[in-house]
Parts: sequence; C-alpha cells; structure tokens
Amino acid sequence: MKITKKQLTRIIREEIGGMRGNRETSATEYELYSYLQAISKDLGQFKDDLDFSMGLTASADRTSRLSDEVYEMIRKGIRALELARTEMAKEIGQDPHPELGSVR
Repeated sequence: MKITKKQLTRIIREEIGGMRGNRETSATEYELYSYLQAISKDLGQFKDDLDFSMGLTASADRTSRLSDEVYEMIRKGIRALELARTEMAKEIGQDPHPELGSVR
C-alpha cells in the first residue's frame, strides 16, 4: 500500500478535525488521552504497513520508493508520539500499557 505525504497530511487533518468537533468546553485530560491512544493505535498500524512496504519484515520485498532518511524521520516521529502518550498516561494516572495487563 502506497501513501503519499499529501495523503498522510490530509488523513491526519481529518482525524484531528473529527476529534475537535464543535466543542463549547475544553477537553479533559482523559478525553485527550483517549484521542492520543486512538492516534497511537492507527500510527502503529501505519508503521507496520510502512515497514512491510520498505521490505523490513520477513517475507516482504521493498515496494516503497521512500528514502531511508524519510523512513527514519517517520519512525522517529511515531516513537516520539508513543513516548509522549506513555508519559501522559503516567501523569494522569492511567495504565500506559493496558494491552500488557494480566489475562485471567
């Protein structure tokens, strides 16, 4: 799957616009964290798809024409956002890794 920078920018703007809606009051920290979790999940899927198109998974051939430099910029941006989400979770008293919780 190929995605252009213009398409990615449009998708991000649409997502942010959809989250804002028509608010009369500011969002709570918990609402903001919920939005950030959703973005983080989407970016995780995007990174998986990007890694596959860059030929970085076991059975994938490189199909992307992105330079390694652009790939690294994207990877660093995703990692920085994930670190920010983790720190925000800690600051507001949320579990930063609920997917790692015990299974009963």
